[in-house]
Amino acid sequence: MASLRRAALLPLLLAGGATDAFTSPKSNPGVRVRASSSSSLAAAADEGGVFFADAVVAAVPEETAALQSPPKNAAGGKVVSGRRALGSQELLMLPRQYGPKLDEGEPPFPSMSHVSVTTLSATPSVRALRTAIEAAMDAHPLLRCRVEGTGEPDERIDLFQMVRRGEPDPCAFAVPERRTFASEDVLRVVDVAEGGSASSLEESWRANFARDIDDGSWYGRSREGPLWKLTLHRSRGGGGDGGSDEPCALMFSSNHAISDQGSVNVLMDQILADVASIEQNQKISNMAVPQEVPMAMEDSVLGMHGRWSDVQTAGISPGTVKYVADKAAEGFRGPVILPDDAGDGGSSVVGAVSTIMGQSAGGEEDGSERRTVLQFRDLSEGTTSALLGSCRANGVSITNALTAAVALTAADFIDGGDAKGGRERNYKVLQSLDMRRFGARLDECETVACMAGSNDLMLGPLPDRSGEYARSSSSPGGRKLFWDLAREGRDQTNRFVESDGPIHAARVFDFAMTISDMNNLVDLTARSKDSKGRAYSAGVSNNGVYERQRAVRREDDGGGDRGNIQTKHGKYEVQDIYFGTPHSRSGCLYQVSTMTVGGSMKLTFHPASPIVSEETNSKFADAFVDLLEKMADGEGDDGESATSGGMFSNVPEGSLSLAAAALGVVGVAVHAGAWSEFFSNLATMKENVQNPQDFWDAFNFWVFFAVGHPLLQPILWISDVLHGSPGPMVFDLVPATFLMANILFIGATAWSKEFRGA
Repeated sequence: MASLRRAALLPLLLAGGATDAFTSPKSNPGVRVRASSSSSLAAAADEGGVFFADAVVAAVPEETAALQSPPKNAAGGKVVSGRRALGSQELLMLPRQYGPKLDEGEPPFPSMSHVSVTTLSATPSVRALRTAIEAAMDAHPLLRCRVEGTGEPDERIDLFQMVRRGEPDPCAFAVPERRTFASEDVLRVVDVAEGGSASSLEESWRANFARDIDDGSWYGRSREGPLWKLTLHRSRGGGGDGGSDEPCALMFSSNHAISDQGSVNVLMDQILADVASIEQNQKISNMAVPQEVPMAMEDSVLGMHGRWSDVQTAGISPGTVKYVADKAAEGFRGPVILPDDAGDGGSSVVGAVSTIMGQSAGGEEDGSERRTVLQFRDLSEGTTSALLGSCRANGVSITNALTAAVALTAADFIDGGDAKGGRERNYKVLQSLDMRRFGARLDECETVACMAGSNDLMLGPLPDRSGEYARSSSSPGGRKLFWDLAREGRDQTNRFVESDGPIHAARVFDFAMTISDMNNLVDLTARSKDSKGRAYSAGVSNNGVYERQRAVRREDDGGGDRGNIQTKHGKYEVQDIYFGTPHSRSGCLYQVSTMTVGGSMKLTFHPASPIVSEETNSKFADAFVDLLEKMADGEGDDGESATSGGMFSNVPEGSLSLAAAALGVVGVAVHAGAWSEFFSNLATMKENVQNPQDFWDAFNFWVFFAVGHPLLQPILWISDVLHGSPGPMVFDLVPATFLMANILFIGATAWSKEFRGA
């Protein structure tokens, strides 16, 4: 293969030692962030939950204060400027490109988009909307930014061209002192035919949503900007500037690297409030305070100067090692990622070996044919309130209930329509997180930025058609099954948070993106015939309660607490908000994104077709909503098991560890050919490397990926973080992750309460 032929050139390409191989320029050249003046973070609140309740935010250290004097108000003609290297999570979504493939004439990796639609009771004038948009661009730096830098390393030092050394020209957000584009560059107006019905308006914005969620062309526009746009869908004909009392829809679309839903809520609330002010006072009476370039997610979680390039192995703790052991153990439960009529997902072992050798597992397929299919649903105010009451009675959050519902509903459709009696499967559920809630908590959601992350839940085994059983009024055990599953999700989440899982996850993902071309690994997995880009059984992104989030900071706040987002500004009342990110290229098999607005939960279902058809997605959405309605009809179940042994309580003692160990041995034996080829390639590389330390630099990355392959799959989603750990070198021979593969079950048994009881 071509990569093997390149082995002879390695002595000419490799230079330096192990430490240099994992070092890049400082993460934050020219970063400028405003010092914190608020004591609380207000993101969308999930009643009774972990993720969206108000959290105390630590004060920002002095060294993170602005590097220039505070800017004047935007009305004074001066706005803040700055330049910041993209963080690892932003590089995933931009995405940073892979030079070797571009050199071969392949197209750039597509961007990850973020789409959100807000439907309103009235339509603003175009003039007022343009003025409000330009005020928003003055206030939020990433709305007027572009991207500079290629992100290419000085060199790639391994046989398979995956391990990076140096980064002389990092991808960076560049924000000019003044806007270089105006509202006309981001605003588009779509007129629905005069006399058109409400359904015509809905059809218009739905078509826009479907088009933009799969729009991967943002990277091509990133060098000039802007990285976002706003589309006004209005119920009128003939164009014109004036507003009306007819309903409308505002569609926000962006490169996900600059926005998450929490920050877009801040933006849309600002725009609506400013429009109302302009129409009432002929001006914006209370201007938003201009913000400086927001920090990267890694800085908010790990603290300034806490990235891998700053601390390297000094940031690794025993908790990081325990974390990777706990997460690696999940792979042995074999979660389902494809319906039966779409394949079995292939072998994770073969997939790992294939991918690190630069090949898609099972061969390549053209993933460009995959498209997002959409369904939108609402839970009434009464049902949403009743569901919250049932959650409280069972000691869980709304988010916990949603993750239980998505796993149970997935069990209804996983057999591909061919029911198999007695079949049980494990489900890996992606639970999205607002990473502002964790670690140093430096970002306070005052400006448009992306701070999305996630954690995994392993639920099951669940019998096929479990959702039908839970929904059936004739099955008294159905409610207990649902609430037990919700409590299991709660307990797993609590353990993740209490063990500093978000910090460990952010650190190791930053490590992987810094020293390797992770986006190429994502591309190889997205093209895989085996997995079809799927990494999870299902996913849930719950953005909580819209009105519980803090609004933009304004001049009249006087440095005090910010007010809350409002559902009504003047005559403009927010009726619906639906949002989503694409899973068409890679991500979850089934996906639902939710937010509660005006007491009603709004749900977007957005899996990938043809893996999930339009018809199946519609049936899935109906079954999901029906299940929530059934669980809302009543309070606590009689079988509270919050203090029981959990999902493994009925497993004979010691059986799980023995079974997993046996499967591991069998797996190695079955794929002996793949391992033989892999180690043969290692030998070839080692023979052609003059400095043995250079060999171990590359091998460190390979082992990290091979051990953590099932754990790396979370990077394939809008708010994912890598599960794995680099670990220090042991006896200057192998990284700790290599040894971790051998002591996995000993460590899991020693560290995990549930594994000790299994």
